[in-house]
Amino acid sequence: MRCKLAKIVAEVRLKSSFIYLANAVRDLTGNWKVLALALAAPVLLASLCLLPDALNLQHLVSEFKIGNQGQNVAFIPAQAPYSTLTHIEPLVPVWLTRTLHVVLLVLTAVIIVIVLCTLKWVRDSHGEAGALEATLQIYRRSLRRLLPFAWLYVLQLIAALPMVIWVNASMPLLFAVPVVLLIVPGFLASVWLSVAQYALVFDGYRTWLALFYGRELMRGRFIKVAIRIIVFLAVWSGYNSWSVAAFLALSLLLGLLGAFAGALWAGVFIADLLSVSVVFATTAFFFAAGLRLYDDLKAGASPAAMAMVQGPMSPTGPLQSAAS
Repeated sequence: MRCKLAKIVAEVRLKSSFIYLANAVRDLTGNWKVLALALAAPVLLASLCLLPDALNLQHLVSEFKIGNQGQNVAFIPAQAPYSTLTHIEPLVPVWLTRTLHVVLLVLTAVIIVIVLCTLKWVRDSHGEAGALEATLQIYRRSLRRLLPFAWLYVLQLIAALPMVIWVNASMPLLFAVPVVLLIVPGFLASVWLSVAQYALVFDGYRTWLALFYGRELMRGRFIKVAIRIIVFLAVWSGYNSWSVAAFLALSLLLGLLGAFAGALWAGVFIADLLSVSVVFATTAFFFAAGLRLYDDLKAGASPAAMAMVQGPMSPTGPLQSAAS
C-alpha cells in the first residue's frame, strides 16, 4: 500500500509543461539584472562570432542587387551551369567563419554553465549581494563547474549529431537510413543528459555520478520527462525562429542604412547582438523551467536515487588484527 501511495505521489509531482514555464517567469523576473550582467560578456563574444556570417549575408544581398542592375555581355558555353552566373565570393573567408563557429560552440557551453550557476545563485541567495558581487560569485562557481560540464556537453553534441546531419546535409540513401535510425536514440540520450547537467551543477555530482543519478531520477518516468522536454523545445524553437526572422529583417534593413551612412558593420552588429541576446535570454528561461522539473523529479525520487543523495560511504576505520 505504501509503495502504491508513493508511486501516486511521484506521478502527481510532475506538473504540466506550461506550469513549469510559468514558474520560470517568476523565478527570473526578480533577478533579471544579475542574469543580464552575468551573460553580457559571453553574449557579446558570441555576437562577434556570428558577425562575419551576418556581414557575408549582407554582402551577398548587396552584390546580388548591384549585379542585377547592370547589363553584362559575355561568351558563356550553353552547357555551363547557371550557378556560375550568380556566384559571389564571401566578404569573410569560409575558413574564418568555420573557426568562429567552433569558438561559438565553446561559448555556448560557457553560457549554459553560467545560466545554471545563475539559477543556483538565485536559489541559494537571499538578496543580500549586489548585482556585481553576485556576478563575480557566479563566475567563480562557473569556473569550478566548467570542466566537469565539458564532458556532458561533448556527449550532448554527439547525441544531437544525427539530427544536425539530417537537417543540414544531403547524403545518399545508404547513409541516410542509419542517420535517421540514430535520431531517436540521440534524442533519448539528450533527455537523459539534460537531467544529468542539473545534478552536476546543483548537487555537485561529478560527471559520471551525475549521469547515474539522472538515470535513477527518471526511472519509470522517462516518457513523462521526455514529453515535457519536447514541449520546452517546441516553445523554445518557436521563440528562436521569430528571433532569427527578426535578425534577418533587421540585418538587411540596418545593413542597407549603414551602407548609406558608411557604417555597414555597425548596423549589422546591432541586429546580430539583439538576436543573440534574445536567443540566450530564452535559453535561460527554459533552463529555469527545466530546474523546476528537476526539483519535482528529486521530490519523487526512487529509493536508489535517494541512496545516491547520501553521497559516498564514509571511510571505515583500520581493520583489527585477529589477536585482538
